[in-house]
Amino acid sequence: MNASKAQIYWRVEVAGSSEALEEDLPMLAETWGGFHFEGTGPEVRAIFYLSSAEQEETFRRDCARCGLKVLSISAVPAEDWAKAWQENFHPLKVSDRLWVSPPWERAPRSEKEIEIVIDPGQAFGTGHHPTTALMLLALDRLASATPLGAVLDVGCGTGILAIAAAKLGAKRVVALDIDPEAVAAARHNLELNRVSVEVSPQKVETLSGRFDLVMANISAWELRRLAQALTERVAPGGRLFLAGFLEKEIPEMKEVYEERGLEVLEERVREEWGFLALRRPSD
Repeated sequence: MNASKAQIYWRVEVAGSSEALEEDLPMLAETWGGFHFEGTGPEVRAIFYLSSAEQEETFRRDCARCGLKVLSISAVPAEDWAKAWQENFHPLKVSDRLWVSPPWERAPRSEKEIEIVIDPGQAFGTGHHPTTALMLLALDRLASATPLGAVLDVGCGTGILAIAAAKLGAKRVVALDIDPEAVAAARHNLELNRVSVEVSPQKVETLSGRFDLVMANISAWELRRLAQALTERVAPGGRLFLAGFLEKEIPEMKEVYEERGLEVLEERVREEWGFLALRRPSD
């Protein structure tokens, strides 16, 4: 590999059971940042974005330790990265009021509709993935029914959900992500949208305070691991929105959070991806 200043992506093919796929990739992402899938089935490809060529050897070693195979390594110059996004990312209406648009193409919205401008960088979240779309739809519906109050977005990626909450009238919005690239992307998108959100690399386990709405669009493995921490951040009478798991995992997700005293208000499915809205009973 050369041109260490270029963006480099890794395609990782995973062999094994669906349980192994679910557990190994998120654990790898804890060290190397977020990933996204390309394709489904017994052989799934995932793409990671690394910041330098010097990381290759360590990344390969971590993949081998998890039982993952590196299929290919390609350097992507910044101009090619931008061109690819401009060709494939166009304004998308995700709910009754919300549009998601890139900086280079504005949404054909009405005065009553809200535009969220997202420059994805290397982070996850443009509204095109079913999990993000499900979260935005639920967020818009909740904001139409009641004031949002204080909102927490765990695993914020590009900041799309946090920005949407701010534009929908939330009194306070906190966004967390352990991936430095995501934190940088979220802060950049806050500037594009001119909204106030507290963005931090802090872990939710160390966060204090409670929120009227907690959102977590992260992997099923992380949702299980962080179940107690997420539940503790929900204020009495508050809601918890969860996404990032498959339809077949909904029963398990419901059980994990119902065991912690939350009640299920709604479940939805889009393209085999699940969503849950839960409520913490009032004290």
